[in-house]
Amino acid sequence: MASFDTLQKLNQHPEWLPPRSDVRVFIGEPGAPEAVKTTVEPGNVFSPGMRTFGITWWLRLPESGAFFATETAAIDDLRWHYEGGHLPVIHCDVQWNDLAVRHTLFQDGTSRQRSEAVCGRLQVTSHSQQPIEFQAFIALRSLGPAGGPVKDLCIGTDKRSFWLQQRHLPLIAFDQQPHQIGCDVGDPSPLAQQGQVPTAQSAEDSDGWCFGLARCDVTLQPGESWELCFDCPLQTYGNLQHDLPSRAQPFPDAFASRVQAHLADWQSRLHTLELEIPDEAFRDAFFAGLQHMLTASVGDQARIAPLSYPLPWLRDSIYIIRCFDLAGWHEQARAATEYCVRNDFFGGFGAEGDAPGQGIWALTQHYRITRDRDWLARVYAAIQRKCDWLFAMRRATEPIQVFSDTPVLAFTHAERTAGVICDAAQDGIIRGAMDHGINYSLGWVNQWALAGLREAAYAAQKLGYTTDTQRYQTEAEALFSVYRAYCHKQPEIFDEERTVNSLLWPTQAWKPEAVHEQFMRWWQSSRYKDGYFQPEPYWLYFEMSQAHNALLLGELEPVWQVLDYRLAHQDLPGL
Repeated sequence: MASFDTLQKLNQHPEWLPPRSDVRVFIGEPGAPEAVKTTVEPGNVFSPGMRTFGITWWLRLPESGAFFATETAAIDDLRWHYEGGHLPVIHCDVQWNDLAVRHTLFQDGTSRQRSEAVCGRLQVTSHSQQPIEFQAFIALRSLGPAGGPVKDLCIGTDKRSFWLQQRHLPLIAFDQQPHQIGCDVGDPSPLAQQGQVPTAQSAEDSDGWCFGLARCDVTLQPGESWELCFDCPLQTYGNLQHDLPSRAQPFPDAFASRVQAHLADWQSRLHTLELEIPDEAFRDAFFAGLQHMLTASVGDQARIAPLSYPLPWLRDSIYIIRCFDLAGWHEQARAATEYCVRNDFFGGFGAEGDAPGQGIWALTQHYRITRDRDWLARVYAAIQRKCDWLFAMRRATEPIQVFSDTPVLAFTHAERTAGVICDAAQDGIIRGAMDHGINYSLGWVNQWALAGLREAAYAAQKLGYTTDTQRYQTEAEALFSVYRAYCHKQPEIFDEERTVNSLLWPTQAWKPEAVHEQFMRWWQSSRYKDGYFQPEPYWLYFEMSQAHNALLLGELEPVWQVLDYRLAHQDLPGL
């Protein structure tokens, strides 16, 4: 979301081209700090890290004044795709006025060496039958997918780069000298639309609205191509910016060798897993999802996404951790799972009632695939601790409020009941709070509690703890008995989306034959209403869980309805 001063500035200057701010993707080093993840919008407009600036490109025909900007182009005209369908080199293809344009972007370097940089290449090929002249602009401005104030800027002595003037650090360098390059204060889009470039060699603005604009004048013969490469080192801002500056230096001439090294690095990460299926779209989605989950990780923490979810969130993280394990990334999965060892509750809404069961499930699933008994013994105390919460919640006579010391979303601090994991138990079942509610979460919370207790019994049995095995099995049987009775008296519980999300997978709370009818009734009334598939508008892992449950029920049609729709209607078309 744009800051208030940015929105004010855009209101004052309707002639400026604002960023798209509709959809975005992230590229960067797995495990690196969130601040250095590169935010990319359609057209490969990007910000090299959080609160930095925006780098965009525009085209103009000087003869007619026709102007192309990714910010105003239809998203379907900006054809995105990863290299090889899933490797994090992003290509954007555009057809405009007999010009075929490809913009290529990736981030390399490491946070440990502070050598991260965003590398790009703009390629233009003429499909005209006549010579064609165009102007290619590269703009550095405060406005961007994750833009921030640019308070000073200057042109490098080589006349083909922009630098922070006061700190004398490079921001972007080109592999050739533009025909015109300059700096000013405001926004470059009105100038570019007129084919103009400022003449000043530096700019300063305490409010942070400096910009740089470079223009290349190109004439192409029929079938001829032109390209421009650039390199954008990620600089240190704010904390320790003078003590620990970036070590990256721009090498735009090395684009070809660097992109090959980057691709080889990612191919080595993904070589642990092979997928042999006839559907290439599914294959690309499968690996692109893995790649993006790995990119979003910060340190040892699984993260949902940079920028908008700047914290670990248990309910989502356990799925990501499970994916890492199934991909063969056991070291990464174990490191992320350890967060569940140290913390019983974590996430943007603070402590919630589904957390103990989910934490146990995450721990035992890692054991099930690695069979590391020593590790299971080491983390078993955390399993016991989480079971204690489940026992307490099922016997609660008043609300239980937990004050967690892990990060939460800002507004959570202002909520009176933040951290209430459950209300008083009723009819022997847990009245757990999840996602700001209790009644619609009863099925979800109790099914996860069942999963946790049963998995805890499994862990205890593997470690030879007979007393704990019997205790957790008995508690699981007692909970299931009263929960099944409750569902019989209150069948509307199966009308709740959170209930059907977790019937079989991943909780295994029910046997398939016991809930087959209820699931299909919900599907026909909610997801396939009036003979048309009704997609989930917000939480796509809900919909994927429903597809997984349908698969376990032997109902293939709902599975294909989900997969076909999602592959045909992508939030990030092509990615």
